[in-house]
Amino acid sequence: MFISIRTGVLALCALLPIAAAQAQQQAAAKNDNPLGEIVITATRVAQPADQALEPVVLIDRAALENSLASDVGDVLRFHAGLDLGRSGGPGQPLSLFIRGSKSDQSIVMIDGVRINPGTYGGAPLQNLAPELFERMEVVKGPRSAIYGTDAIGGVVNLITRRSGPTGAQAMLGYGRYGTGEFSLAGHYDGGDSMLQAALTGERSDGFPTFTADTVDRGYKNLSGTVTAETRIAALDLGAFYWRAAGTSDYSNQVYGNDFPYPVIGFSAADEQFADSVFAVRAGGNLTDAWHGRVTLSRNVDDLRQNQVDSFDVGLRKDYDYTSRNTVDLQNDVTIGDAQSGQVFTFGAILTQEHTDSLSFGTQYAVSTNAQTYYLQDQLKIGSSRLLLAGGDYRHPAFGNHATWNAEYGYSATHNLLLTISGGTAFRAPSATDRFGYGANPDLQPEQSRNFEMGVKWRIDKAQQLGLAAFQNRIDDLITTVYAPPTYSPLNINIDRARIRGLEASWDLQLDAWSLHAEADWQDPRNLVDDSQLLRRARQSFSLSGARRFARGEVGLDLLQAGARADSDVASGAPVRDGGYTLLALRAKFALTPAWSLTARLDNALDHHYELASGYNTSGRALFVATRFSFH
Repeated sequence: MFISIRTGVLALCALLPIAAAQAQQQAAAKNDNPLGEIVITATRVAQPADQALEPVVLIDRAALENSLASDVGDVLRFHAGLDLGRSGGPGQPLSLFIRGSKSDQSIVMIDGVRINPGTYGGAPLQNLAPELFERMEVVKGPRSAIYGTDAIGGVVNLITRRSGPTGAQAMLGYGRYGTGEFSLAGHYDGGDSMLQAALTGERSDGFPTFTADTVDRGYKNLSGTVTAETRIAALDLGAFYWRAAGTSDYSNQVYGNDFPYPVIGFSAADEQFADSVFAVRAGGNLTDAWHGRVTLSRNVDDLRQNQVDSFDVGLRKDYDYTSRNTVDLQNDVTIGDAQSGQVFTFGAILTQEHTDSLSFGTQYAVSTNAQTYYLQDQLKIGSSRLLLAGGDYRHPAFGNHATWNAEYGYSATHNLLLTISGGTAFRAPSATDRFGYGANPDLQPEQSRNFEMGVKWRIDKAQQLGLAAFQNRIDDLITTVYAPPTYSPLNINIDRARIRGLEASWDLQLDAWSLHAEADWQDPRNLVDDSQLLRRARQSFSLSGARRFARGEVGLDLLQAGARADSDVASGAPVRDGGYTLLALRAKFALTPAWSLTARLDNALDHHYELASGYNTSGRALFVATRFSFH
């Protein structure tokens, strides 16, 4: 039976201590982490990244600034094993495939609050401006036990800006395709209180959506965040707000009326989007060993489309709307010390979600109440570390689904960590899967089983090496079939996939040099017909490097991705997109201690490539920005 948000808050707050904040955990973790990297998302508890039993990717503030990227996809693409599918230019739909999983099989969060819409599943990555965030954490592998549905491929968590001295910063930039961007940010640090606000706006003339089209399609996005934290006696309080709103223009293919429906032209279309998250947090201490927190949040995803029907029968005004209210309670109980201790984490995630959609002539509205209850135990005894986690997800249409994680790490030496792990995850069908295009209310959740082994070797204080081998088996994949004689769409559970892979990474941090390299070999295979899963490269390699000087730095980002299977955008016939190499060059120069100039040349080799068959991507593009700080 569903526990309402109000009832859940009253009951669980009476039973569980409301506790606090992770600043003390982060400080303790940093003492044993020479590279200074802390990860929270993997286990909900702060820990040194090089000691995490889970595979993680961390992207810091410097990397986000230097990218001069219009969205977080342009940052993630330079990490091997994170494949992107992009249907055109700025503001066009963007899909992320973590370790070969589907784009809707990963969770995207802002400060720990899920932003995946309940309609079409994948988060609006194309509308997330890197300027607004302090860092990004990507955790690979199943995390449904502690986060619930969708965490088959992994979790992406974007952390809003909240550090630095009291002051302000302004940025102004311009580049190819008539792309202009500005940002303003202000920070107040009052000791026990902090206030951070950031605003960024982007406008671009864009380029044609389809390779066969000739008309540019533009994009506008105005977005911002406000974050506040304070401490009153023993109580920690915090809140944040994020909003992105704007317009994206694109093209629709217009088909003839005779089967197999040839493309006879393109029509102009546009969409207005407004995405937002508001969250408040509270925490305190019940005892020295017992910490926890409560987060109340509301997420809204509102997409409105104006487009001519693909068969040119008139104007359609489609929409997808999601509103989600969430209560997230977490408790951490620490027993023992850093040498031999235990951290016991337990809590609940209660959601009330409403979705409303009109797409391809199909309209629906549905409300869903779901709960996730989880337990996690992290135990350290000498050189051994063990993590056990279990979750119970309750959905009114699918009943209870239990998931688990079991991870073991052995420190062969102080600098060498060996890991082995297994886990399960699932994805409940979205409202669109069940009631929208190809509607099938009888769909069952997609389920996965993942096993992997890894090595993390801290070679010295300046460099570290990581290796991992994994296999992920996914059953009951949801696919859309078109059965004769009417060829009407129907969503069914039919596919089975197996993804095997090897990953390697190397980091070097010196006074003047920094290098980061990743390599990924994977076999994302559809077991039904033994074909390669669409839009996933079998191999990829990335290299990022920088050389710092007294008043600036120069750097490069390199990505080499192998060929990918795909389907033709017009006919749906199988095609193969060739592999590609992307090279980005960047330079930053400090004109004064407070004033800097940054230039970035993306796709410096001007290679033509497609991230979705038949859709354009950017050619060689120069972007120049100036940044000024006030302290």
